[in-house]
Amino acid sequence: MSDPESDRLSLKVVIRCRDIEASRRFYGELLGLAVLEEWEEKGGQGCIFAFPEGGSLEVYQMNPQDKRYDASFERAFQDDKIDLQLRTGDLDAWVKRLEGQWPFKGPKTLPWGQRWVQLRDPDNLLVALFEE
Repeated sequence: MSDPESDRLSLKVVIRCRDIEASRRFYGELLGLAVLEEWEEKGGQGCIFAFPEGGSLEVYQMNPQDKRYDASFERAFQDDKIDLQLRTGDLDAWVKRLEGQWPFKGPKTLPWGQRWVQLRDPDNLLVALFEE
């Protein structure tokens, strides 16, 4: 029988970014995520951020020396097939924080009652901040 604690999953999202410095500023300075780890190696450089409620986000600027490199990593997201949705308890505080710092749309109340603000990270990934 397995241990229920060891079977738990946790989430880490990885974004192969085009510009590590721009991504570090967006997620670290603008969104205020804490840096868990940073590194630079032959194949690129990266940074892992922690979410206050658990989970992590890695941004990694890969170069052709990394065997997993693909030229598509140098392009911006072309569509919204994937987006990052971040829940907050105070959307109005985020609106004030973002004003004049980063372009965004909203806030908008959706038909099911959530309020949303939408912005784009440096790779054009849709990032939605929302409150229930």
